[in-house]
Amino acid sequence: MPSLIRDKSGVFFIVYSIKGKRIWRSTKTTDRPKAYQAFLACQSPGQRRTDRKPLSFHIQDYLQHTKATHAHKTYKLYELALHHFLNFAQDVPVESVTARTIDMFKVQRLQETSAATVNINLRAVKAFFNCLKRWDVIAKSPGDGVSQVRMPDQIPPYLTTVQLHDLIEAITDPWIKPIILFAAMTGARLGEILNLTWDRVDMNNRVALIESSVSYQVKGGKMRSIPLNETAYQVLSSFPDRQGLVFKGRRGGRANPNYVSKTFRNIARKTTLDKRLHFHSLRHTFASLLVQNGASLFHVQKLLGHSSSRVTEVYAHLQSPKLHDVVSMISFLPPKIS
Repeated sequence: MPSLIRDKSGVFFIVYSIKGKRIWRSTKTTDRPKAYQAFLACQSPGQRRTDRKPLSFHIQDYLQHTKATHAHKTYKLYELALHHFLNFAQDVPVESVTARTIDMFKVQRLQETSAATVNINLRAVKAFFNCLKRWDVIAKSPGDGVSQVRMPDQIPPYLTTVQLHDLIEAITDPWIKPIILFAAMTGARLGEILNLTWDRVDMNNRVALIESSVSYQVKGGKMRSIPLNETAYQVLSSFPDRQGLVFKGRRGGRANPNYVSKTFRNIARKTTLDKRLHFHSLRHTFASLLVQNGASLFHVQKLLGHSSSRVTEVYAHLQSPKLHDVVSMISFLPPKIS
């Protein structure tokens, strides 16, 4: 039976024997998924059915692909999720994984962690099998039809205008204050803020361009422009050095996002504010304040860079006063109500 072997240069070869003579056929690629496709293509349908590669083989390929094409945070989430799935399913041939396998994995994970984390795990597993289907490794994804865990709608924690003012006033650290204020006034994600460079800021037109770079990949890979309101503009205007990164670390280099998040949580927990607050709550604050001041969900979606309006609909409840104005457009008084 043919084997796929990588030589010292990293190139993959399809190795097989003919009458006792070993033949090495180059795939002319160092990319494992492409080499595996060439490996499958050189076999007959009967051979392919007997080539039952284990889960670990395909997970390794998929994670290599994910690392090159997704943000580092996404890659780490997928890596952890597939690690849990491999431990549950064992290193069985990938063709033997069924929808029942994934459903039982969901049941076990619900006993170990939160429903939100289980859903993240399920999205990773389903993405993995969908990719294998696209690569023609499997004919059908076992994740098709597997539902996520139902979760009740929850309003994410956010700050009112007064609470935001009180929080900013309570901050004595001059390094973290502009980062927090900029986040609340733009709705930008922490990674987007810490990787923003001055060559992507147009102070004349008051716009910041959010896009992927060599060191950072924007969520979904989608570039967007963020208009700077007066507060965000004043934050940037206060910086005398306008070279390289806009928001630098304490020592002048790239700031550690985990450190920034931890610093924010420590500040928030010293106040009387909601203890659930975390740095991402500033993004919710931005969206919530916009909706409460009359902004449409469509505009909020564009400003936040949401790929779907369904994500933005979590802020719909804040439109209640506006909806009262809408229903007041019609009125009917019958002759008698009794």
